[in-house]
Amino acid sequence: MNKTTNRFSVLKLLFGLSAIILTLHKATAQDAVAIDVKVTILSSNLANGATVGEWGLSALVEVDGNCILFDAGRYPDTVIRNAAVLNVDLSCVTDVVLSHYHFDHTTGLLPLIDNLRAINPEAIQRVHVADGFFSSRRSAGSGSDAQSNQMIGLRDSIEVQGVEFLIHTEATEIFPAVWVSGPVERRHPEQNYPAGLNLAMDGDWVRDFFPESQALVVRTDDGPIVLLGCGHSGVVNALDHIQDTIQDGAVHALMGGLHLFAASDETLEWTAARLLEIGVENLMAGHCTGIEPLMRLRAGLNLDRSTAVVGAVGSSFVLGEGIHPTVIAM
Repeated sequence: MNKTTNRFSVLKLLFGLSAIILTLHKATAQDAVAIDVKVTILSSNLANGATVGEWGLSALVEVDGNCILFDAGRYPDTVIRNAAVLNVDLSCVTDVVLSHYHFDHTTGLLPLIDNLRAINPEAIQRVHVADGFFSSRRSAGSGSDAQSNQMIGLRDSIEVQGVEFLIHTEATEIFPAVWVSGPVERRHPEQNYPAGLNLAMDGDWVRDFFPESQALVVRTDDGPIVLLGCGHSGVVNALDHIQDTIQDGAVHALMGGLHLFAASDETLEWTAARLLEIGVENLMAGHCTGIEPLMRLRAGLNLDRSTAVVGAVGSSFVLGEGIHPTVIAM
């Protein structure tokens, strides 16, 4: 074997080893699990004390030193006010995940950018949305072409502040162990979304089924922690999608809105049965879930007052400790 052949063999070996190391690194990064996790509800329908409730949703998600805001509430100052009352510092937030375009999850974003940038110029650098978030909407049957998606008009005002919108078409890791689900595959015929709006799609207007409805997921050794904005994809669809693409196994905690407040008895029974099969260990749902539906799910999942409560403003979930409810939700 000559020197040239020798060099070629060595190079092939080195390239092979590099590929193996890179593959292992990618696998390790993708399999990252969080050690320290705390989720604090800052906007929801139920509140007590000096906090205020609203028909909206927002939560601060703290994971191993990273701060992510999930949704931004309905009114301009709700999240800011409740954070101050709860002594929650939002200036660490670099990334916002928006579950869908609805005003009760997005209106607080621009005021939050202004407020937090005054404290920390590096606050809120990125906003994560799923494909379909900026699609045109209009009222169904009204004959009006008025735009019903306020985020289309607000996009320039947000981007001019140096904020980048990242549009996800699939499940994506945004921090180690922190994922967005991207658009959710609709396997089951859940229609956890309101009527009355049409969506521009492929040159036509169809009933708005909220294709951009996405979840925020934190991978842990105990299973995924899942936050839904309204669960317009259907909560069962969302959890099936998460188990297939992000982390399999029982769901350690499910939080946010499930849009079941007007669900029929049959729908609630079906949903509870499916969630029992999936394995939901802790439930802290509020906003559009509804009080009665939450109680039905608690019973159907064989949970109790320590593991299933209304996600009121100020309630939190801490990995290793469980749910910390507020007095009104205990």
